[in-house]
Amino acid sequence: MTLKVLKFGGSSVGSAEALRRAAGIVRDELPSGGLVVVSALKGTTDQIIDACAAAGRGDLPLAQSILAALQARHLGVATELGHLEAVRPAWEPLFARLEQLLTGMAMLGEATARARDAALAVGETLSANLAAFCFGATFQDVREVMKTDSRFGKARPQLDELRTAAAPWRQAFSDGALWVTQGFLGASPEGISTTLGRGGSDTSATLLGEALDAQEVQIWTDVDGVLTADPSLVKEAQPIPQMSLGEAEALSAFGAKVLHADSLAPGGRAGFRLVVANTLRPGASRTVILPHPPSRPAGAVTSVAYKEGISLLRFPASAGLEPPLEAARSLEEAGALRFGLIASPAGTLLAVRPETHAATEVLGTLASTGAASGLTCESGWAVVALVGEGLRADPVAALRHLAALGQEPVGGLLTGSSTVSIAFLVPESRLGDLIPRLHDRCVLGTQDSGVLGTQDSGVLGTQDHRVLGTRDHRVPGTSIQGVPGTPEQP
Repeated sequence: MTLKVLKFGGSSVGSAEALRRAAGIVRDELPSGGLVVVSALKGTTDQIIDACAAAGRGDLPLAQSILAALQARHLGVATELGHLEAVRPAWEPLFARLEQLLTGMAMLGEATARARDAALAVGETLSANLAAFCFGATFQDVREVMKTDSRFGKARPQLDELRTAAAPWRQAFSDGALWVTQGFLGASPEGISTTLGRGGSDTSATLLGEALDAQEVQIWTDVDGVLTADPSLVKEAQPIPQMSLGEAEALSAFGAKVLHADSLAPGGRAGFRLVVANTLRPGASRTVILPHPPSRPAGAVTSVAYKEGISLLRFPASAGLEPPLEAARSLEEAGALRFGLIASPAGTLLAVRPETHAATEVLGTLASTGAASGLTCESGWAVVALVGEGLRADPVAALRHLAALGQEPVGGLLTGSSTVSIAFLVPESRLGDLIPRLHDRCVLGTQDSGVLGTQDSGVLGTQDHRVLGTRDHRVPGTSIQGVPGTPEQP
């Protein structure tokens, strides 16, 4: 039997209409059985997080009001679908469990990571139970097989234990079972609920695909696959029919929001096809992510991606290495994504993207306390990346693309060790103009030397030669290679 795993995100199961649409997709894609992974109904996870936060600071009435709204919404969707009486026996203990958890948090005046994971598990399980009735399938709890460590909030899957636990599931699917299970969740060695962190539902689907020897994993979302650029900036953005795993990893690292980076590794290990499709338009274009690179013309760029919100911290040479290293550790522990760290005779430069409120606070503290010693902090930077297997075939093409940047104020040059991407730092204010022009020139193939509105002044021709020059330990497979810096500013 050819096994498929389908994953539906929160927007794809967020209403009665969405669930009916998903049910039609399941009927078409899994006529002989398979596995469906669903997220919590859209907005449910945020509601539960808000309820936990309220309970943790002792505001039980607010937490209970959020719970009441969550419960009313779920009951309304089930009623509209005609499944309320069927799903009620499974739901009642789940709502009671969530109320008990919130009450306990309020009594303790604390919402621990373990308690939050237990609460979030309720939202995922509510959705999976309802989806099972909608799809004519059987609910099976993912915690039976998704074995993780005990790192609550961002648990790490234990691959050997997962594969061993999945043996009964493999047999069931070979017999034609159609099951629905939760995304995002796992179980610690003690059997306690854990969550996989950001992108956990996509990662759940691909990990299960790997453990179950699936031939294909489909990620159903609200866009027509992976696009050649952000359609909010580039109206000519087009779906990419096929792309390599390396291209997908680079796009994820540099800002594409369709797939989370952690969800891609299982496909690389297991070799299954990964498909991205649109729940709203099932017949529209899809993107197939292949374990082996598709054929690309030498030098061709597949997509342009970007990531905003980059901050640059500049340490003077007199500070030495320990302060920037300690700053990097503090920021990463608080939830920042590190894009580069370089030491040179002129000083040290750290590039980060704060992903959490805590990381933003740490960044502010570093900027204020370090000013006296010469530390400066600049916000408002972005990373722009050109991604394509064609760059592997013709590395010199990357230089030709960069030559078109002319007088753009490039802050640093990044190149992927997999050779399928090249990226650079620019001020965020340039994105609205730069991304469409890069897409026109590099993806659509316009060769007008004036496309970027600049004169060719060399490979970069930058006004700002302050740079990075490090291997990035947080963005998979990338390093940052420097443009010659000035003595005054590293």
